[in-house]
Amino acid sequence: MAGKSIKWRQVHYHWEMYLFILPTIILIALFQYYPAMSGVFHSFYRWNGADISEYVGFQNYIKLLKNSDFWRSFELAFTLGIFNVIKMIPALAVAVCIHRCRSEFMQLTYRILFVIPMVIPGLIIVLIWRSFFFEATAGYLNKFLFSSGLFNVLVWADHFFNWGGIFKVGNSPAWLGDPNLIVSACILWGFPWVGSFAVLMYLAKLQSIPKDIYEAGDVDGVNWWTKFTKIELPLIVSSINLLLVFVIIDTIKDAGMILALAGMEGGPGGNATVPALFMLRKAFIDQDMGFACAVGIILTIIVMSLQKMSNILTVWNDMKEWQRKSVQGIAFAVAILLFYTGHFRAVAIALFIASIPYHDIAMFFRRIRENIRNANEKSGVDSGAGNSVSASMPEQPEPGIKAVGLLKDLLLRGMKHFTILFVLLMALLPMYLMVIVSIKDNTQFYFAPATLTKPFHWENWKVAYEMITPSLANSFVISITGTICTLFVALCAAYFFARYRMPLSTFFWNAILIMMMMPAIANLIPLFNLLNDMNLLNTLSCLIIVGTSAGQIFAIFVLRSFVEDIPQDLFEAAEIDGANHFQQMRIIVLPLSGPILGTVGVMNFISQWNDFVMPLIVIRDHGKLPVMVQLLRIAGEYIKLWGPLMAGYALASIPVIILFIFTMKLFTKGLTEGAIKG
Repeated sequence: MAGKSIKWRQVHYHWEMYLFILPTIILIALFQYYPAMSGVFHSFYRWNGADISEYVGFQNYIKLLKNSDFWRSFELAFTLGIFNVIKMIPALAVAVCIHRCRSEFMQLTYRILFVIPMVIPGLIIVLIWRSFFFEATAGYLNKFLFSSGLFNVLVWADHFFNWGGIFKVGNSPAWLGDPNLIVSACILWGFPWVGSFAVLMYLAKLQSIPKDIYEAGDVDGVNWWTKFTKIELPLIVSSINLLLVFVIIDTIKDAGMILALAGMEGGPGGNATVPALFMLRKAFIDQDMGFACAVGIILTIIVMSLQKMSNILTVWNDMKEWQRKSVQGIAFAVAILLFYTGHFRAVAIALFIASIPYHDIAMFFRRIRENIRNANEKSGVDSGAGNSVSASMPEQPEPGIKAVGLLKDLLLRGMKHFTILFVLLMALLPMYLMVIVSIKDNTQFYFAPATLTKPFHWENWKVAYEMITPSLANSFVISITGTICTLFVALCAAYFFARYRMPLSTFFWNAILIMMMMPAIANLIPLFNLLNDMNLLNTLSCLIIVGTSAGQIFAIFVLRSFVEDIPQDLFEAAEIDGANHFQQMRIIVLPLSGPILGTVGVMNFISQWNDFVMPLIVIRDHGKLPVMVQLLRIAGEYIKLWGPLMAGYALASIPVIILFIFTMKLFTKGLTEGAIKG
């Protein structure tokens, strides 16, 4: 719990507390709020970011609403978001299968194995899919379609649904080169779509289910499906709803993975353009930054509205009946309006499905069943009347029935482990390909890309090291320095919020919460111009400062809860000994915060190491590029040496893997807490 409230008249006794929050205020005000306000201001101007600035009022917004590409970008974002929601199903299935494992050792083993794919940067996974799976002539996806016979099914579907000849006999689909297939590629990449974070989150929620509930279900004879629908799903539905909204939000505000897969142009015909990519193209290709700022404002409004929706979902069960009816009515009205306008059909369908009063429908059918049962009882129909004698004697299962039950149990256990292992192997496949291809030359790669063949070309690693050494050093400087600065600033701010309730602390906290909801990429255009005015463009310093400013927001949120849990007796004893707030921070908070600082630091390091959209925009000198941008640039070259390229991917992943190995205890501690035998 936070400390006691400090009144204005008592501030002079604790004035140094404001020094703890000062770095956070400066960073957030300068690199978060100022770009946001600048974006609002310049959205009313025809502005090229330099010498042209003409007030045009709402013309940018009017032009934006009339722009068909803008509507298509949001329709695509919502469509991808809905498919990303569908992609949550494999993660949930895997989490349930792991939770149902009877051996606690197997549960722990599977949980740790599913963390391993998390250490491979997402950009590298996208680039591997782009190189190996979507290649038209020798890509694994086309090979699978041809060998399995599914391509013939797609050819039939093309004729039946009149897709325009996308799939033709004798033609290999160009997934990234065909305007009609690029969106499908954006949906398919990453199969089987099992993110480690989602699996671990579902597992944590499943493990919180009391064991007594399962025992009661076993007594009632529930089967595996009923156990899921009646016990597990209702108890974790709140987490599913919350993650569902977050997935849609991340899809709408993200441009990185689409940019890596389809390029700045959004693929052939611009068909893979999402709103953030549309904004970047308007700003840095068309030089219409005022219009791009208007796109950022609309993007911010939509994302913050979805954030509000997520808050509603978290308190849905606590809402009154009339409040839930009102929300469902509004969702239904918006769905009808979207159908009428012809835009966002996918969103309209999702809102219509969400507005259906499932609880009322279930209660209606339940009343019908009760009425039928009561009518049967009144008419003297009693299915159990003739079995009263036999019911008193427990029936012994016949040997054949016992054998069938045992066989069924073994089959379910086998399917459970098969599902887990299949999904795990598919998740590890990009890592396997990366390592195997890294020791091949091009001849070996084209002859047998997925098998280990001799001779091994270890010189590929030397070539790759020479290609990316400067960028590796840049990424180390950015990530390590940025992480240290983030932890320092965030811990100071967390102490300010947790130690006392100072005047203005609520205002500052709400300002930080707003930044958690605001999409950072929406402010990228005015931030770019701010960095230009400060002569920070094309420097590593700008990436460190901006990374610290953005990274501290989540870190403060986590560290505040930790500092609040420190016993107040320790602080009171230190005050009796005459320790000021700086000394209390040094002798109490800092020593006790080691584990949580390690966890937050690892997450922040990985985030800054994997970032490539911001460096791609602000860094022009190739010698200053971080490793992810360098890999993206190398992967885009026309002539590829596959061995050195994959070795470069592996070298870029090694620092994160090493960091994961040395911080394994931080993750395994979280994975083993609350473990329940399934």
